[in-house]
Formats: sequence, C-alpha cells, structure tokens
Amino acid sequence: MAKDIQQLDLFIQSLNKEEEVSQETTFQAFTVSDLETAAEAQRRISYFYERMAEIDAVTDNQIEPFQAKIDRIKEWGEQAKQEYVDRVNHYSLLLEAYIREQVAEQQTNGKKAKKSIKLPYGSIALKKQQPEFIKNEDELLEYARQAELVKVKETADWAAIKKVSRIHEGKMYDQNGEVVPGVDVVERADKFELKIE
Repeated sequence: MAKDIQQLDLFIQSLNKEEEVSQETTFQAFTVSDLETAAEAQRRISYFYERMAEIDAVTDNQIEPFQAKIDRIKEWGEQAKQEYVDRVNHYSLLLEAYIREQVAEQQTNGKKAKKSIKLPYGSIALKKQQPEFIKNEDELLEYARQAELVKVKETADWAAIKKVSRIHEGKMYDQNGEVVPGVDVVERADKFELKIE
C-alpha cells in the first residue's frame, strides 16, 4: 500500500512539473490566414487531443490498482456485515411476530388494538398500507374508454407545422400567408464545428 502511495505521489509530481514547464512556455502569436495556417491550427489541436488522451490513459492506469483495492475492501465490508444483517432480520421477525400477537390478543379481548409499542431503543409499530393494485393495462384501458375516463394530452405537431410554414423577417407564416401565433423566430449565427480525423 505504501509503495502504491509513493507511485501516486511521483505521478502527481511529474504532472506538476509538466504543468510548470507548460506555464513557462509562451505562446507565439499565431493567426489563421490561409489554408496552410488553418491546417496547422487543426494539426496542433489534434496533437493536444492526443496529449489529453495520453494523460487520461496514465490517470486511469494509476487509479486502476487503487480502484481494485477499494472494490475489494467494499466487498469485504459487505461480507463482514452479512452476519449482522442476518441477525437484524432475525430479531426484526421476532419483534414483528410479537406485536402482531399483542394486537391479535387485544382484538380477541374486545379492546381497541394498540398498534405501536415504545421500547428503550426505539419503537415498533404496524402501519396500515395502501392496497397494491395489479393492473392489466389492456383491459383497464378498454374499460376507461367505455367509461370515458381516458386522459389525452394534446401537443402541437411541430414537425408538421415547420414543414408547411415559411420564415420571413423574424416571423413564421403558414401556407395561407398567415402568421403562426406563438412562434418567435430568432436567427442565429452559424455554429462552429471542428472535426479531427
């Protein structure tokens, strides 16, 4: 473990040295003015992407041994807790049986059932639950249609509206030349896209 920490420290120190060197380097004024300089700018971007990918690979390789150890420790923790989880479940079942027995006894004696018991370390209780509904969606939908209990959500068919409309001077017009209400058209500049192959 100490060896792994030393390796991680050395790695972090090497990254810090690279950062110091790159901060000391001053960028030369570079402008894109023709195809040659555009190609050069793209080549440099490609190089920077490759360097970032190398750094990601080194980072992943440095994290990997620690991640395996972390996963192993977590797995050990879950296994170590399992006997206590089993015991919690066992005693919980005993407490549930006890409170159900107490409620049944109270109901048998004609008393109003007290469904909670305070104990020194907390309380136990029986809480009424909502019923579980197991639905057959097809049969239920058919019933809802006949009883007119179907929910329908209406939305504008934007694709169809765009298909039959035209844009002119910041407005959208339908095929009859009428302005389409509820639509403001905001022209935007072309979006820059960079593809590195």
